[in-house]
This record gives sequence, structure tokens and C-alpha cells, in this order.
Amino acid sequence: MTIINNHELQVSHKVLTLLEKASSTAERIIDQFPGVFLIVNERFDILRGNFDADQIFDCQHDQLLRTNLKDLFPQGVWNLFSQQFSFLSENPDTKTVKFEANFSNNHNILAEKPFFWQISKLEMGTSVEGQLYSLKGEDISQIRESESKLVNIFASIPLGILLVDASGYIEDSYSNYLEYLLSNKDLEGKNFREIIFEPIENDLTHDELKGLDELSNCLNKQEEHFHKVRELFPTRIFYYRENNVIEGKHLKLSYQPVCYEGIVKRLLIILEDRTKIIITEREKQEVSLLQEQSRAIYESAIRDPLTGLYTRLYMEEKVQKMVENHDDYAMRNLSLVFFDLDHFKQINDNYGHDIGDEVLRQVAAVITYETRETDLAVRFGGEEFLVFIPTDEKGASIFAERVRKSVGEMQIDTDSGPIKLTMSGGISQHKQGESLQDFIKHADNALYSAKRSGRDRIVLISQLNS
Repeated sequence: MTIINNHELQVSHKVLTLLEKASSTAERIIDQFPGVFLIVNERFDILRGNFDADQIFDCQHDQLLRTNLKDLFPQGVWNLFSQQFSFLSENPDTKTVKFEANFSNNHNILAEKPFFWQISKLEMGTSVEGQLYSLKGEDISQIRESESKLVNIFASIPLGILLVDASGYIEDSYSNYLEYLLSNKDLEGKNFREIIFEPIENDLTHDELKGLDELSNCLNKQEEHFHKVRELFPTRIFYYRENNVIEGKHLKLSYQPVCYEGIVKRLLIILEDRTKIIITEREKQEVSLLQEQSRAIYESAIRDPLTGLYTRLYMEEKVQKMVENHDDYAMRNLSLVFFDLDHFKQINDNYGHDIGDEVLRQVAAVITYETRETDLAVRFGGEEFLVFIPTDEKGASIFAERVRKSVGEMQIDTDSGPIKLTMSGGISQHKQGESLQDFIKHADNALYSAKRSGRDRIVLISQLNS
């Protein structure tokens, strides 16, 4: 975990301006900066330096001036500095670079201390010296010791944990896993909204933004208010930075108030990475979608190409399950309507098979229109249609009469004049333990009775048995 923001040396624009305009007092101002502060030219000659730099580099002030910067560092460390200077030179819009590098004034590896360095372009230069740079360095070994203690505490916790103070800023005691989740090591002292929510602000809904405002407003208020509005707080976000959606993470957030005498003085925020879980769920959904697509392909293969109704082959598989469900009382009722077009052979003989096919298509369209998702309509063969309905024979009779009347109102136009149609039907209600064959046979018997009784009617098998 890197906690350096509050310890970085900062030289304000006003100070830089002062250095440029007040050369008579520049040396005194420079000496007031803690840690290393140097001004070097583009050849890396040291032009100015502060007293702390004399002590850190262990040399006299006059000796330090005009020393080449690379002579103060081991070759490996200087290579890092050289890269940073080159980056500034090659990128005109970049004014400052920050990095860490260990340093020892006697080049003793064992005596090295971690330093935080900042190189900045100065808004001045001369034809002799060229571009001028300021170099600032701070010994952060004590910070690293504190970080090490925190790392030992939080290293094994796979959660992003942070404390927010009463002003909404992140305190220094946060888990190192948080840096991984947020892809950000510059957290301490930053506003929690800026760090967690600002990168994805455009993705947040109006309600989530309102919840964020409520969360911020809970600080320094009664704990009761926190619990009253906590349901508004955003709890699931997709976090990414700098438009890098590919490396984004699905985070679950939870909040706990830290109170003193009933007043919320801090917020404990815990972030859980649920990316793998959500990806797994999506993969399952994709598999489910593929299964549905496969099912759709399967159904297209088992539907009658002329009418779009299910085939007899599919019926034997699907209806058998419906019968079993009824036998096991998983389905309350199951009935069958066996339809047959009256005098269909005469239509084929008199008008041809093309007209006969059109008649079948339109009759099937009527049946499809009247059926529900729970019903199963089948072209049984020729002009015969079966419709299995999870209802009793009364409900099946109502359905059958609607179909019969709709077919009777149809008119098929031909070159020889319009054709009027009629349809007969037989209904049977399944009994527990009854086989599919017997179930169909009973409906067929009722249909036979309807035909024998004059056609264009619906007969229930129960009417024949009574």
C-alpha cells in the first residue's frame, strides 16, 4: 500500500513565480524547503540547492553546486531518473512526473532509504542552461514502516476496506486490497466520492446519485438518520477508470456508521469484488440462451411445415409427460379435443390440393389463435387435429366450440367460388392411470359420434358413457 499524498513536497505556483522574479531572495526561499530541493539544467548540472540536500547528499554546499546530478546516484537509480527526464522532454504537455527510488548517500545498498521524487519543468530557461527542472525528494522510510504494519494487518483480507472521516475524506488506515480494486494507489486524503464514484458518475442513475448525496449528508448527523436513508445508498456498481471498461470490476458496497454519542463521525465502507460471480452468472445465462436457441431449432424441426402445428412424433414425447404429470397430480386436469374437418376429401377432389393446403393452413391458424401457451396443438394426420388442454372437459368444450364456430365463419375464396367449412370434434378427459393410447381413443370415439350425428358439432365422451 502506498500512502504518500500528504507527504509529497509541494511547491506552489506562487513560490515558482517568486523564484523567477526575486533572484535576490531565491536562495533563502529554497533553503526553507524540507528534504531535497534542487534546480538543474538540461545537462543535469545542479544550479541551486537547499541545505537539507547538502546533508542528504553528504557534501558541502559549494561542492553540490555545479555537480552533475548523475554523479550523486548509483547507475541503476540514475537510469530511472534519466528515463523520467526523457519522458518530460519528449512530452511537452506533461509538466511533472512523480516516482519512487531508493537512495543512499554512500551507495551502500543496506543503507538505502525509500524516497519519493518529483521532477517538474520550470517556466523559465536561458539559452545557456536550456530547460530548467526542479527536483524534490522526501525520505519516506517512516511512512513505509507504518505502511508495513498496515499491510500485515490487511494483507490477508480480500476486501476493500476504508474509513471516511467527518469531512468525507479517506483516512490512512485502508486495506491494500482496496488499491487493487480501485486500480489506484493515491487514496489517502482524497474525497471518497471522487475516488470511488466520480470515475463512473455518468453511469450512475438519478436514484444512485441521490443516494450518494444522502450518504454524504449522514456525516455529523444522528445515527438514526443514517439508518433511515441507508436503503438509498448505491450498493452495486461497475467500477472502471479512464474509460478502461475491459478491466472494470463489479463491486458490492456496504456501509457502517462509526458513531460518537449518537453522531456519525466516520463511515466504514467495504467493497467486495463480485466480478467472477457475475461473470459466472452471465455465462450461465449465455448457456441458458444457447439451450433456448437449441430448443427453438428443435421445435422448428418438429413442427408441421404446412400448418406450423406440432407433429405427431413430438406429440408422443410431450403429451406423454403431460399424462405423467396428471397421473402424479402435478397437473390438476387434462383434456383432449380431437378435431376433424368435414368433407375435406371432397375439397381436395373438387378444388385441388393447393386449395386443400390453404384450408388446412387457415384452420390451423384458427386453432393456434384460440390456444394458450399451456395448450398443445398437433396435426395428427391429414385433416385431423389434436389439442391437449390442461383443463376439465367443460373448459375443453368451451374451447372446442370457439374453434368450431370460427371455422364455420371462414370463407375460402377460389376461382370456382367461395368454400364454406364445418368441423366436428370429440372430447375426452384424462383419468389417472389411463394410457395415452386410450386417452386418444376415447376422444376419437367421441369424434366418430359427432360425425355420425350429422357433423359440425362437438361431442363429449362423457355424454356417450352416461
